Amino acid sequence: MNKRCYLIPALILILALGAWKNAWGGPQTEPGGAPARARLRERISDLYLLRLTRALDLTEEQTARIYPLLTRAEKDKAGLQRQMGADLRDLRAELAKPQPGEGTVLELAGRISQARRAIRQKDDDVETALEGVLTPVQRARFVVFSVDFLRAVGENLERARAGRGALKRTT
Repeated sequence: MNKRCYLIPALILILALGAWKNAWGGPQTEPGGAPARARLRERISDLYLLRLTRALDLTEEQTARIYPLLTRAEKDKAGLQRQMGADLRDLRAELAKPQPGEGTVLELAGRISQARRAIRQKDDDVETALEGVLTPVQRARFVVFSVDFLRAVGENLERARAGRGALKRTT
């Protein structure tokens, strides 16, 4: 039997076990807390990788090259987004002051812009790397898959927010 027939179920099992472990283990916080958000982000990333494997019909070699690349990029982007969120919170607080400090505002706005550029660069780096791994048809499927997946995740998050009320802002 083909190795690929064993690889896909094995990857699905590994991702499912990882998601299950994250769903039941670890510290619990208020809804929307940092650990809850990190777990949600990780579960979405696992789901993304699983569905990507199916949508692109990846070979074993392609999977071995793509997974570490995507996983590393997502971890890097998560760190950048965490820092950007903290900077944005600080910027809002500074702007709420009667006399915001121009130096502080400029520094925070600059760091936010720099983080946004770094996130875009990570996405561009991933796309460039994928060009060397995927066939032209797989690259086209990747574009369609990415748009559809992100749209579906956004819609599901909006439905979840509507079902439990708006998220509380901390600033």
